[in-house]
Amino acid sequence: MLPGVGPDAERGLKELLYRCLEELGATKAALYLASSQSSFELVVQYGFGKRDALSAEIKAGNPLWDWLRRHRTQPAFLNDAREDRSIGPILEAAGTARLLTIPLTLSDRLIGLVDVRDKARKAHFTHNDASAARAIGRALEELVGSLGVYGPAPEPAAEPATAAAPPPPAPAPEAAPPPAEAPPPALHTSIIESVAQVARTVSPLPGVTATAVTVTDGVAARALLLRAMPLTKEQRDAIATHQVHHLEELGARVPPPQRWGWTEEPSGGAEKRGEEIYSAVLHAVPPVSVVFSVVTPSGGVAGRAVLALVQRHFDLAYALRGYRRATRNLARLLLEPGEAGFPHLRQHSQSVSELAQRMAVVLKLHEEEEELVTVGGYLHDVGMRELDYSRLYRLEQPAEADKRTYRRHPVVGARIVESAEFPGNLAAAIRHHHERWDGSGYPDKLAGRQIPLASRIIHLAEVFDVLTSPASYRRPLAREAAFEVIRRESGRQFDPELVPLLQEVARA
Repeated sequence: MLPGVGPDAERGLKELLYRCLEELGATKAALYLASSQSSFELVVQYGFGKRDALSAEIKAGNPLWDWLRRHRTQPAFLNDAREDRSIGPILEAAGTARLLTIPLTLSDRLIGLVDVRDKARKAHFTHNDASAARAIGRALEELVGSLGVYGPAPEPAAEPATAAAPPPPAPAPEAAPPPAEAPPPALHTSIIESVAQVARTVSPLPGVTATAVTVTDGVAARALLLRAMPLTKEQRDAIATHQVHHLEELGARVPPPQRWGWTEEPSGGAEKRGEEIYSAVLHAVPPVSVVFSVVTPSGGVAGRAVLALVQRHFDLAYALRGYRRATRNLARLLLEPGEAGFPHLRQHSQSVSELAQRMAVVLKLHEEEEELVTVGGYLHDVGMRELDYSRLYRLEQPAEADKRTYRRHPVVGARIVESAEFPGNLAAAIRHHHERWDGSGYPDKLAGRQIPLASRIIHLAEVFDVLTSPASYRRPLAREAAFEVIRRESGRQFDPELVPLLQEVARA
């Protein structure tokens, strides 16, 4: 471990690393920090297994080293190993197909990188992901800088006074930077997708000729244009000019015209005239800005109403994302209250939560149910904090009294969270995560579909982690051996429909 990166700092770094899962949907990520001028050392990671060929160190000559040197100023991604012959073998060895890297710098010195792999549902990385990745990188840079691992940031050198030198030009006005302790999160891809879906809903309405939603990180812009009729280049340019004007009014960076990309789709609307443009900036927190435009016939009344509707939807989606992040942070605090620290419990809970969430995504559960599974996975063992966890966890041959104590933890955990009024039934998800498909589990001996779906998912994810984790109380099994153990219990301990799903997401 690098000097200065103790257990507390390591936990903080790992929590920031999990933003790659929450904001990018990445199934695996690893943080490397410079240990010398020609080497990066692995500090924390999630999602990588023993067979994933994750390097403990990246040295000069490693293809990832060369890739980072080529992309040392901005996040860069690769969605097809065939696009880069040097990187391809690394991805194949790890059983991954897509790569995104986030360079980390302090005072113009390259001090690390985040190696991000693959996305849920085998989705590709996009420019929106790169924008979100920049915010994650800045948060990591800030935390690493605060540790003093690479020394204090150098003070800017004073410029000598020169009578003949003209005064420097005044800098362009910028928005006040956010507080250092709370950097603004980048816009999550799901929010942008949600706004695009609303655009598709309102575009066919009477009085609407076209809508355009544009996302930009200041370097490039991507616009989705939905139109009732084909638009001329002049009309499309007019929409872009209108959007640029609104972005510049708020001080947002705007890319040059050649860096704008357009996707056009028919809206299904019936309007044949479009003379007026209404625009509003929905979001302008660096690095991402979102602007929405409505084109209507002259004298129409739909423009302002549609803008208000879309703005309201965006604000709700953005607030919901914030609430969900706050909920997960509160779950972490609930798991380790006050000064009590249970690193093994936290690691196990995070792993179960990640795997359970990936299963929920593949099942295409409703967003609220997915969030219930995610938070339930994290808090499934919260009852252990009240039951002498430090002693019980390491018992390889517990006495009967210890077993009875251990079996109380689902009930205790349910009682801890039942007053939280979490959407869905978080208490039930936790209470029943040790029930078995055949009815022989505890505490209530529920069977089959009597067991809440969230509990069935969490139970399966938990057993897989216990079987495979080096931090488990038992000797870890290889992934395929763990699958075989679980397959033998399909229809007895586990929901037989979920067992193949676990294998799919654990291998993804």
